[in-house]
Formats: sequence, C-alpha cells, structure tokens
Amino acid sequence: MKQLAIVGGGFMGGALAEGLVDSGWKRDSLVIAEVREQRRHFLTEVLRVPATADALEAVRDAETVLFAVKPQNMREVLTRVAPAFTPQKLAISIAAGVPIATFHELLGDVPVIRTMPNTPAAIGHGMTALARGRHAADAHLATALNILSTVGKTIVVNEEQMDSVTAVSGSGPAYVFLLAEALITAAMQQGLSREHAHMLTYQTFIGAANLLMHDPAEPAELRARVTSPNGTTHAAVTHLLEQRWPEVFVEAVHRAHRRATELGRG
Repeated sequence: MKQLAIVGGGFMGGALAEGLVDSGWKRDSLVIAEVREQRRHFLTEVLRVPATADALEAVRDAETVLFAVKPQNMREVLTRVAPAFTPQKLAISIAAGVPIATFHELLGDVPVIRTMPNTPAAIGHGMTALARGRHAADAHLATALNILSTVGKTIVVNEEQMDSVTAVSGSGPAYVFLLAEALITAAMQQGLSREHAHMLTYQTFIGAANLLMHDPAEPAELRARVTSPNGTTHAAVTHLLEQRWPEVFVEAVHRAHRRATELGRG
C-alpha cells in the first residue's frame, strides 16, 4: 500500500513529489499516475519516483490520493477512479475552481480536502490554502497540511473563500512575472544590457519581498519610505496612479475570481 498517489504528474504534481522526497518521504511510498509517456520517463528517471499510466491502479493501492489534473479534466478523472475509492481514502485536490461537492458527487461520502497551491511550490516557497469537506476529520486535515507544507506555507480557510485564494495567490505569481517582464523591458529601453536588466529586476523583487516579510510596516508605509516628494519614485508612482493602475489590477483579480467560479460550475 502506497502512502500517497498523485494523479497528474505535470508541473505541480512533480513539484509536490519532489518536495515530499526532499522533506524525507521515501520514494517508494509514492506513486504518480501520468498518461504522458515522456513525462513518466522524467518522473521515474530524474525524480526517481514510481509512475504509472493507470490512475485506477494507483488510486486502488494508496491511502491518500492527491488530484493534480486540470480542472477541465477533473470530472473525467474522478469518474475513472471512482471504482477504487472508498471512505477510508482521503482525496486532496489542487485543481482551481473545482468544488468539494464535485468529489462527493462522483466519489461518494469520502473525506475531501480542497487546496490551492501556487507555482513557487516547485522551489519550496509556495503558498497553499486548504479547506475541508464535511466528511474530513482533523486527522485528514493534518495529513493534507503535512503534504502541502513540504513545499511552502499553508493556511486553512472556508471553501467559500477558495476562489478568492485562487485569484490572489494561485494566479498571483503570474502577476509578479508580468511586472518583471515590464520592468526588464523598461530597463533595456533605458540603455541597460539584458543581463543587467534581469539582475536588477530579480534582485529588486527578492529584496522587496523579503522586506515585506520581515518589516512589520504595511505595504503603503514601505512605499512611502522610498517615495521622496518630487523625487524619481514619486514621478513613477504618480504616473501609475494617474493611469488608475491599482484599480485596473484589482479588476484583474476580480476577473480571475470570476473565472475560478466558472471553472467550478463545469
């Protein structure tokens, strides 16, 4: 009996497996179900984690099952593995927008923990929110926290908040990457080399993120500290405010939330 089966061996499924192994889990306590042959080869040869093309077999032989497939494919996958599922197995989902009710509909009255990690989990700096279903006990939540905490920080929320989590932290890395793209482009337009543009941007993001984590001041206060009246930062920030950049950004998050809700409706 495997301790954990991961159904879906893509980026997030592989990152979770790697995080678990790095934290001390034995490789042979895991199994990953992945339909793509090339990806299975990577999982077995590079990560050295057992992989199979048969999701039903993987689920049948595991105590806990983590579903890491695309939201659009979740109903098909759940229908396929349902014959192997029992109330003694814990189902953990990392699929954006898919409600716990979908798992109960297709798997029955099984314990379910719905989660939303993000891509920095691949380097152990992820952020994951977890919400438990009505059949999940404290021990099930503890199991899920144990798994997801290997790849970053975790919080527990109500399921009604999960689409908001998806819009903020699930999609959040893409917002940061988009801003980094723009800053690199601006740096190069100002005459800096590509190498220097990347280095200046990346280290600025790393430093600012660490300052946010370690300084008790709110982001607005930190921004005020670097924004001298009529200085260079003031000129840039004033332009962003005049262009209603904060309002545009907030609307973008609202749209991500709306899309997460749509995905949950199938």
